[in-house]
Amino acid sequence: MLRATLRRATPPTSRHLCRTRVSNRSIASYGGGGLPSVPVIRPTLWALAATGTIYIGCAAYDVGRDVRDVKRRGVLEDRQIDSYDELERAKLQGFGRRHEIHSQWQLPGEVGAMLSNYNDAQKLLLGAAAFNTALYAASSAARGSLWSLGHVPLEGRNYTLLTSIFGHWSFLQVGINCFIMLHWGFDVANSPTFGGNGSHLAAFYLSTGILSSLGHHLATVLPTRTYKLHRFAPSLGAGGVVLAIMGVFGASNPHIMVDTILFGIYPVQHVLAASALVDFVGIVIGYPSVLGMLRHAPHLVGLGLGEAYVWYDGERHVWQPSRRLAFNCMKRIHMV
Repeated sequence: MLRATLRRATPPTSRHLCRTRVSNRSIASYGGGGLPSVPVIRPTLWALAATGTIYIGCAAYDVGRDVRDVKRRGVLEDRQIDSYDELERAKLQGFGRRHEIHSQWQLPGEVGAMLSNYNDAQKLLLGAAAFNTALYAASSAARGSLWSLGHVPLEGRNYTLLTSIFGHWSFLQVGINCFIMLHWGFDVANSPTFGGNGSHLAAFYLSTGILSSLGHHLATVLPTRTYKLHRFAPSLGAGGVVLAIMGVFGASNPHIMVDTILFGIYPVQHVLAASALVDFVGIVIGYPSVLGMLRHAPHLVGLGLGEAYVWYDGERHVWQPSRRLAFNCMKRIHMV
């Protein structure tokens, strides 16, 4: 009798949950005692440090390409570039923005010829979709490999805040995410926020993935009805990134109409508001059956990040300062 009681009170291990997709009801059946605490400070600091590093790293790569391009075109006649403003002026001499000239991410062979009409940001999205699909196919052959990618809030493996955005549970999940990413993302890639810049979109993609995963992590701490039970289970999927892309699209085109297929045609902001409401209810109250298994917090956080990035003018207030800081650091160590 005592052994049976203890068995019911033992929480499921995250490794077991990674192998078996369980519902909130089955998780709750393991006991009604106090739940183990979820770390908050360390993952939050890691996420902030990682996003800052990603932005500076991508900005440094972008600045390095600009410096090489300016020197190749002989704009400065072999003079040293003394300041970031001088680099910006030299970059624009005789040309418009980079994506209006040509793509600097050139691939060899037939693949390169096939992608020649896409700018760098669009190539990044195509590459992300291909990578996510290939990774799912590989992990399907070795199902236990998903364990190393999924983020379990209780375990304190901070790096999985990033790796979890590349793994997926099912072909349907990866298919829907990739379809939305490409369908909405190509317009986002050409929006004034990114302007075809693959380095900028890469920084946004990875950073919103980390922060949306952090949002899911922190949501399991809240005194919700059922969402707190997700602290036991691994989280996988690029849903937060996809919703961030949708948020950028909606904020950049607030009056455009979109077809929801099942419910008719509505303004994009109404569709995104409805999506946010569904996710908010999913966090606070929860849903039965399959909807209850969804990770709603990454969707809600990703959507908010995408909208805020446009309204705050992320290109001017986040990306350009990152490029300036990267240039100054590279100048100090004689890399430019």
